[in-house]
Amino acid sequence: MIAMPAREAPATPSGIPTVSVIIPALNAAPYLRTAIDSVLAQTHPVLEVIVVDGGSQDGTRELVAGYGEPVRLLDQRKTGRKGIAAGRNLGLESASGEWVAFLDADDWWDPRKIAEQLAALEKSLGAALSYTGVCLVSEDSGERQLHTPLSPEEMWPSLRWKNAVGASTVLARRSAMSELGGFREDLVGFEDWEMWVRLRLHHPFACCPAPLSFYRILPHSVSHDVQKHLDGIPQVCESTMVAGLSGWARWVVARRLWASQLYGAALVARENGLPEARSLVLRSLAHWPLPTFLSIRYKVLLRMLVR
Repeated sequence: MIAMPAREAPATPSGIPTVSVIIPALNAAPYLRTAIDSVLAQTHPVLEVIVVDGGSQDGTRELVAGYGEPVRLLDQRKTGRKGIAAGRNLGLESASGEWVAFLDADDWWDPRKIAEQLAALEKSLGAALSYTGVCLVSEDSGERQLHTPLSPEEMWPSLRWKNAVGASTVLARRSAMSELGGFREDLVGFEDWEMWVRLRLHHPFACCPAPLSFYRILPHSVSHDVQKHLDGIPQVCESTMVAGLSGWARWVVARRLWASQLYGAALVARENGLPEARSLVLRSLAHWPLPTFLSIRYKVLLRMLVR
């Protein structure tokens, strides 16, 4: 985490909430225009679109420059800070809107997203973050899968052991995130989840269940370093995810977190044909064997054994 200077949003005589949109990008030019256009098409106009370029070599800079205001580019390379958490933090530091929304460069939004989220936040006293339902879109087949999110009441405390808030769905109060120091730049693969938990420990959330955020499923997009994912679990398991807990409650959350994340790593390993998939499911069951939690693990293990 980093210390962030507090910035005042520009005055709006009409009292309309101002929104800054932060898009981290790295060689995503084939998809970036769709993302930016979906932001500019919002029924609640955004104040600014901040594209944080992590060192693209595919024409990203020229694409962004072609838009002009309110779209602008930040060059992350000049800061020496690496990774998507650093990119989002740079956007936060540069943003001036009262609210900030995050959008991955290969995702896009329904035109009503920001307007409906602001309406939901207005109805939720003290809420500092709103999330939406998701539509997964296969790049290969065009097949769509709708995912209805958990309600804010169902989301907690299960958010401590499983991330159910996609970054591209989030609209959050900028001051609340800045006060907490933004995203942890030392985490790999957990930076957004850890931020949402930290924010939820201080503020309630609001939800728009409609699938207002579209996630592009690219070929091999599930591929990542399984070991780096596993190495990151202790970093969050012994800090934010169990903050304020002690005794039995702390033990339960830690065990469920390990079980959930080991199972997630097993699915990634299976998708990539890695031999450790079965052992990861077994390790997940060892951490929490009760079938009342992630019972699907037993079905997946059975399929693996049969094959």
